Amino acid sequence: MKKGALVLILLIAIFMVGCGKTDVKNSNEPQIMESEKDSDTETRNWDDYMTSIKEKSDRIKVSLENDELTQTEMNIKSQELYELWDGALNGMWSELKRSLSEEEFSKLLSEQSIWSAEKEKSVEEAGKEVEGGSLYSLVVNMEAAKITEARVYELYELLK
Repeated sequence: MKKGALVLILLIAIFMVGCGKTDVKNSNEPQIMESEKDSDTETRNWDDYMTSIKEKSDRIKVSLENDELTQTEMNIKSQELYELWDGALNGMWSELKRSLSEEEFSKLLSEQSIWSAEKEKSVEEAGKEVEGGSLYSLVVNMEAAKITEARVYELYELLK
């Protein structure tokens, strides 16, 4: 019972910290000032952004591999990892929509639809062996994070 209470307190604390955020801007998106709109600056900002995301991702992965964590803590960290890369993906989409022609963006949207379906299929497949078990969230989150990370790097190349 003590372990269950601890997990409940941890979840409440995480929820409260998340609800206490007042910054309206998406912290996963690089902040590009109006005066910095030249392509060199934008590329530098995206480079810095990707470095930051990679560092955050690496910290989570190292923690998952090396820290003594409960299954619930591993599930939460794996969700954080997936959300990190998913946020990066969404930030890139905002920039690509702004910077690509309508035709290029439409083509990319079609490709993204196919990618998304393939990702969901891979994630579902990864979770089949552990479905209904405590490892399920960890396995599907890690698979989704891995696939999304790869897609972020593909889109990043389009922004260079």
